[in-house]
Amino acid sequence: MRSFSWRIKGRDIKFECPQVVGILNLTPDSFYASSRSATPEEALSRAKKMIDDGADMLDIGAESTRPGSALIDEAEEGRRLFPALEMIRKALPDVLISIDTRRANIAEKALELGADVINDVSALSDPMMASVAAKFGSGFILMHSPNDLASGSNADVSTAEVGSFLEEKTAELLKAGLPVDCVVWDPGLGFGKTTEANWRLANEFDKLNAPGGRVMIGASRKRFTRPDPSLPESASNSGLQGTIRANRIAVGKGAFLLRVHDAREARDLLTEGEAYAS
Repeated sequence: MRSFSWRIKGRDIKFECPQVVGILNLTPDSFYASSRSATPEEALSRAKKMIDDGADMLDIGAESTRPGSALIDEAEEGRRLFPALEMIRKALPDVLISIDTRRANIAEKALELGADVINDVSALSDPMMASVAAKFGSGFILMHSPNDLASGSNADVSTAEVGSFLEEKTAELLKAGLPVDCVVWDPGLGFGKTTEANWRLANEFDKLNAPGGRVMIGASRKRFTRPDPSLPESASNSGLQGTIRANRIAVGKGAFLLRVHDAREARDLLTEGEAYAS
């Protein structure tokens, strides 16, 4: 059985199996409607249910980056995020929390309020993000993404290209003073990639030379997981089975974190077949 170590805010945390990361969106427009929470109270209720369903960690975001979405300003992101984060942190003091943000100021305030990890889908687009992470020694999820997150354009990128990009961005984090043991790679499935490229990446997680083998898969209900990627998510065109398939493949190739909307199904995947066993 593989084990993983992740340094977060000065603690070296060891995991004996992959971890389930539950997605919590404080947005009115995230692509998967069932993940949205309109109030801090609703967010807390969803957070507790995710933990009950098998999530080990929560990933909280207040800005949608789905294709075609309108990016919000910093004040609105903070208004959505901080009250819910404070409530969740107080109620669930021992649960790891990552903050899905592209803004250094938002990340810094969130870390002060008790968040543990920065999940930066924009890959250091904010020039101050690396120094904020280094200041707190936070965990850092570094994602491969196109320059225009919400453009909807797709490219047939290779695993080697993704790895080179993440190596360059990791070097920026290390230069700022963040220990390499804090860094997790996310190849960014569903962000600016063709359906073929997404599935190829899932099958080639073992070719990514991530620090300490720490790689996250974020395939959950993305367009490429649906039976017909050209149509919206629906009961008849659900991405759940495709998500389970992608997670099963990636875990078999060494994925360390599974970022999901459906925590119970992800937990069942890890439990039923012990796909993480060597």
